[in-house]
This record gives sequence, C-alpha cells and structure tokens, in this order.
Amino acid sequence: MKSKTFLKLWVLIVLLIQISCTKENDPLVKQEPPITLPNMLACHRTTSWDSLTVHTKLLGKWEWEYIQCYWNPEDGNYKDFQGLSIEFKPDNTLEVKVNGQTTQTPKWEVVKLNDGNYSIHVNPVVLQLPGRILFCTERVLFNDSYVDGCDNYFKKKD
Repeated sequence: MKSKTFLKLWVLIVLLIQISCTKENDPLVKQEPPITLPNMLACHRTTSWDSLTVHTKLLGKWEWEYIQCYWNPEDGNYKDFQGLSIEFKPDNTLEVKVNGQTTQTPKWEVVKLNDGNYSIHVNPVVLQLPGRILFCTERVLFNDSYVDGCDNYFKKKD
C-alpha cells in the first residue's frame, strides 16, 4: 500500500516538473523560430521568384506565428501577436484581423528590392509586414532583421 502511494506521489512530482519546465514558462530558455533564417533562405532560393509569383504565393490567409527582432533576438516569441491573421486578396487589398475582428484593410503591392528580393508596400503600414519576403512551403517570413528590424513568421491558413 505504501509503495502505491509513493508511486502516485512520484508521478505527480514528475508531471509538475515537466509542466514547469516548458519553453514558454522558462524565461531563461531562448525560443527559436519555426525555421531558422539560414534554412528559410535556402528553402526560398530553391524557387525562382518574380513579382507575379510572389504576389500569387501571398494570396490567401496567413496566421502570424513568431517574431524575433534584431536588437533583442533572445526575446523571440510566439505570444506578441497571437490571434493575428492577414488575408491577401487578388485586388491588392488585405485584411488584418485580430481574434477574428478586422482592424485594417490597406492596399498592398509587391516591389522589387535592389538586392533582387521582393517586399510589399502596404498603405497604411502594417507593423508585421516590413522586410524582404522569404517563402518556404506553407510559411512566409517578412525578414526585416537584415536592416535592424524584426522578422515575422506567418503560416498559411487552410
């Protein structure tokens, strides 16, 4: 009888330790992006991109996934913009929603950067969309850390 009580107590302690040691609960554990920047770049470069293919690939709904900023990369996280989604529409409008509520409906257009990559011009500005656009399967990265900004990852929504 004593051994069953001891075993139950031991299992409970182990479960509590596991719960308390998750990444999100431990401020000392650095949260990593869903795909590292070097892997994102390598994946993106397997396709030839032009303004039309970038435009077409952006069309549809995207859910915000992760942010990491140049000036504080150790604070990258999955919380800052939870509930944010963006739908890129064929008529060059987009719909920004937070928890299902529309907050912005700006215009957008694909622009070519001097380095051969692409970004989008959004009017009015959407804070999560500056930077060069990098695609890898069903993810898009708005990579702005190369000019000391933030990187925002989005995942394609079905």
